[in-house]
Parts: sequence; structure tokens; C-alpha cells
Amino acid sequence: MGKRFERYLLIAFALAAIGLGFWGYARAGSDFSGDQVFNPAHVYVHFHEGHPVLEAVRCLFSAVGLLRLYDLFQPGRAPWQLIVAQVAVPGIALFSAAQLFLLGVRKNLRKAMARHKARHTVVCGLGAIGLQVVENLRGAGQRVVGVDLVADSPGAATCESSGVPVVQGDAKNAHVLLAAGIRHALTAVVCTGSDSENIAIAMQIKSLKTERPARNADKLHVLAEMRNDWMHKRLMASGRSTLGSPQVDVRLFNTYTNAARMLIRQLHLPPAPEFEARTFIVAGFGAYGREIALHLVRLYPVALGARLKILVIDERADEARESFPAANPAAAELADFEFVAAKAEPGSPEMQKLVGATLASCGPLLGVALALGEDEASLCAALEMRSLLDRAGHLHAPVYVRLEHYRQLDDLVRSTESLASIHDRLQIFGTLEETLNRDVLFGSLLDRFAQTLHEDYRRRAKDAVNPNADVEWHRLPELMKLSNRWRADHTPLFLELAGVRPVNGVQAPARYALSTEEIEQLAQLEHRRYSIERRIVGEHSPQIAPWESLPEQEKEWNRRESARLPEILAGLGVELHLQRTVRLYGRHLPAATQDLEKIAAGAPHTYVNLIADLDDANAVSAATGALALPLLSVWLFSNQQPPEYVGHRTLPPDSVRTPLLRRANGWAQRSRVALVG
Repeated sequence: MGKRFERYLLIAFALAAIGLGFWGYARAGSDFSGDQVFNPAHVYVHFHEGHPVLEAVRCLFSAVGLLRLYDLFQPGRAPWQLIVAQVAVPGIALFSAAQLFLLGVRKNLRKAMARHKARHTVVCGLGAIGLQVVENLRGAGQRVVGVDLVADSPGAATCESSGVPVVQGDAKNAHVLLAAGIRHALTAVVCTGSDSENIAIAMQIKSLKTERPARNADKLHVLAEMRNDWMHKRLMASGRSTLGSPQVDVRLFNTYTNAARMLIRQLHLPPAPEFEARTFIVAGFGAYGREIALHLVRLYPVALGARLKILVIDERADEARESFPAANPAAAELADFEFVAAKAEPGSPEMQKLVGATLASCGPLLGVALALGEDEASLCAALEMRSLLDRAGHLHAPVYVRLEHYRQLDDLVRSTESLASIHDRLQIFGTLEETLNRDVLFGSLLDRFAQTLHEDYRRRAKDAVNPNADVEWHRLPELMKLSNRWRADHTPLFLELAGVRPVNGVQAPARYALSTEEIEQLAQLEHRRYSIERRIVGEHSPQIAPWESLPEQEKEWNRRESARLPEILAGLGVELHLQRTVRLYGRHLPAATQDLEKIAAGAPHTYVNLIADLDDANAVSAATGALALPLLSVWLFSNQQPPEYVGHRTLPPDSVRTPLLRRANGWAQRSRVALVG
């Protein structure tokens, strides 16, 4: 914007200078020269005697001719306009020429220096994705070099104006990549908009780095965008497909997958069995909606033996009912899909009617995701969906809205939440700013976790004398790398299902000892995950036997693998806390009160899920006293929705229930809660 303003300002000054020259020659005559004396009595005489249009053209050419510095007009002998113009016209011309010269020198210097950069990122393709990657990397303090096929493309111009050097040319050409300094780069992102081009460029980078490795160079991480789901599946399904090498780690990515992964990471399960949720709603079944559904099936965020249900709301739900199972038969068999034909947009009467009726009959929800394509429509629909959920009594069910841009709206959206006492009821996810930032793209922590899992597997396989399993990470087929990353992605939620709460970023994490029951559950959850993964990716491969049918030796191998998790996670700065459910209702109330006293006295690292009956004064009193616990979530139920929540009224300060309602993570009607007898 600043460059454009400078350009417009320079043009305005140039026009003003030429205008002054035109004015001066119009007064003195276009044939007036520096050795003449201006006579004001002859003003406009030429316009009266000659042809006005021709005289005007002569004056204009004479004004432009001031660039020659041929005549020297002196004060008192020439009109003041010519005196000013004779300096302004050539001055502006010289200034513009100098600016263009310096701009060219700076541009060429940047290109020349790009070849000699080190530990930088090369971004091939400067479309919307590439530009966002450049912006995110620069915001993180990273050095970037762009490569674009067209030198004057909008993306290249934006990078140049931001001080990012851009090398013009086809990135499949080795000379272009070398000019971008690929031999000394730390990372590369390939996002030209064409999947085949991206793979070809990634393979060219691998070839350059492998055949002519730079001395003392770091391993190069290459990310190639892959939008075509069919091509991605074919590449991943091949057990022999290895894109990388010891010098180059090549990985595929797309924004749909990254957005779905980010949503999955935000999921937190309500305590079971009272608030156990098995249903997730996906509104909008385009590329993002389908990817969210597939990630949910891979994760399968329900207890062992339970069945996941995915409710799809889309205007073309009837088409999706036919096409989705045909394209993803394993996913359609593993989960119960229900398709509701309704316009998932704000103000749609059919959505309010159909969705309202569906929600009224649903049990506790895992959440609702909206991905409608247009940011404004998605945001408005999310606010309306939040209202529909509240009217149906699903106060705690989070609404996730996918926006392409405007991550900064998150705080504004949260501020519109009148029922702020229940946390995270409306969350934005999947913006390009988030899905393309360095941590998500290169997944440093995720990859460290995935590689550590693989190295642990290699070590144990060696001990078991299994030479076929002794494969280095860079030699793994891409499917196996992806499998380790999926396991790393899903482990936090599996730990929650097993009754353990992970906490990230701990400086010196305490080592947690898993119980026999926790190890058994984690082993079965991981076996279920791997079985689902194999069915989805290798749909024609033999199915893996269920846990009950496994040989005891294989079960024991899986148990030892799960038992190693606390040590592996501690090495990554993740501490595990015991998760306990305390039931303040019915016959559990007396014992639960004593449990709370013991936890408060000597179990600071215990995460407590507190379930309390709002209709029982003793339960309310005990729950209120437990609010001082540092690691606590509060879940409430009652016969009727609390009047403090009806219409989202302000909580009365003098009510005994107010502190509890303010801290609550969720509420449900008693008829929807699976109370333990």
C-alpha cells in the first residue's frame, strides 16, 4: 500500500511539473526560449492568432522538452511557471530514473544473495497458499526465498515489496532451484497449485540434495502440497513408496488435513459413562467436511465397544449418502453415518426444523463442526447452530467453525458468548494462518514424537530378534511414517479415554506409572486405531484380527508398547496426571465427599472430573468446596435447565450455586445422563 501511494504521489508531482511548463509556455508561447524576454502584454497571443489545439500541443511538447535542459530561464526574463518547471521536470525524471535503477539493483542483489543463503526456506509457488506460508515464516523470524514461474505475478510482487527475494523460473529446473539456494536451505515448501508439479519439484529437490550434497549441510525438510485425495491415497497405499532419503525428508500436506487435525486436537471428552458422547455433527460436506469425518473415524473418540455416529448436514446430503460410502467404504462401515438434507446456512427454516428435531433426540454430543466455504456464512451459521444447541439442552457441546481468514475474530466471537461460564462453546479453527504456520507444517513436536515411537519399536524389535523391523526413519515407506504421525496425533485423546490427562510444556515432568488397567485399555485403543487405519488406507488388504482373537504373545507386545508411553512423553516435556471421576449424587455422595478431602490433602497431580446433582443441596455444597482444586472439571445435571442459564441471564451473585455454575464445563438434563447405580 505504501509503495502504491509513493507511485501515485510521484505521478502527481510529474503531472504538476509538466502542467506548470504548459502554463508557462501558454503565457509566453511555445517558441519562447531562454534568450528572450517575456512580455506580459503578449500573453495568449499565439492562441488567438493560431489554431488553439495545435498551439496547446506545441506547449505540451515544449513542457515535456524541458527534460533536455536546453533553455535556461531566468527570473525577470521568463514566466515564473517556466522557471519552476525547468527544475521540476528534469528533477522528477532524474529521481524516477534513480529510483528504478536502485530498485533493479536491489532486486538483482537479492537474487544474487539468494544463491548463497543458508538455513532458509524456499517457497515454490506464490499463490494464496505460498503467500500465506511466506508471511507466516517471516512472522516467525525465518529467512525466505520465493520461486515463481512469472516474475510480475501478484504473489511475486507482494514478496518483492516485503523484501523477500524472488527467483523467476520453473522450479523443476535445477538451475532455478540452485539460484534459490536450495543446497543450503533448511526447509522447502512446494505449493504451485498442481499436485503433479509439486511432486516433480520435490523429486528434483531430492535429486539435487542427494546427488550433490553440500558440505556440512543440515537435513532438508520438503513439504509438497497434495490436494487430490485419490492421488494421495495411491501414493500412501504403496508399502514400498519412500519419498525421502537420508539427506531429504519429503512429506505431503494439504490444508484440509491440517484443518481436520487441528479440530481433532481441540476435542476433549466429557466424563463417561454419565456424559459419554458418541455423536458428532458435520455441517457442510465439501472437502473440509469430508476430511473432518475421515479423521473422526480414524480417531474414533468413543469408548471401547461403543459405536461412533457422524451426523452430516448438507444441502446435497442425498448425493453424499451415495458418493461417500462408494469412495470410502471402510469408513462408512466403521461408523454410523446419517445424512440430513438441509441448507446449512444462517436463516434456513429447514435447517432449524430438521436440525432442531434431530438434536432433541440426540444424546450428549462430541461437538459440531461447520465448514461451509464462505467465512461470513460459516460464522453466522455457527452462531445460529449455537442457539439451536442451547435450545435443545446441549449447552456444553462445542461448535467449531472453519474460517479461511480472520483468525483475529476468535476473541471477538468469544466475547459474543453470553453463556461464558461454560468454556469453549464456540471455537474458530482451520484458518490459513494456523494451518500453514511453521509448527503445523513441519510438526516439530509431532514428528519428534512419531520418530521416537518408531525408534522405540526398532529397539524392542531388535531385542525380539526381528531384523525385518530394523528400518531407519528415512527409509520407512510413507504410509508407515504417516501411521506413526497419526498415532502421535491420537495418543493424547487415547490417554484421556484410559483415564490419564496429558499436560504439555512441563520443564521437568514427573514420571507417571500406568496401572495394569490403564495399560490394557491403551493397548486395546491402539490396536483399534491401527485396525481402523489399515482398513481405511488398505481397503483391499486382509482385516486385522480383533483384540479378543489375538495370540497372547501379540497382546503382550502391544501392552509393553503402551507401558513405554510415559517415559517417551516425559522426554518430550509431557507430564501425565491421573484422572479421577468423583460422583456427587445418589449413593456415591458420602464416599465422594471423603475422596475429595483425600485428593485436596495429598494428590496435587490428580485431575478430577466432578459430576454433581444440582437438585441436591448436599452435592452442591460438596462441589462448591472442591472448586479450589487446581486440576478440575465440573459437570452438572438436574431435572430442569438451571434458570440462570435460561435466556443466558446474568448469574445472581448471592446464589449458592453461582460459583459452581460459573466453573461448570457442562450441564445436561437428568434424563440424558447415564447415572451409575
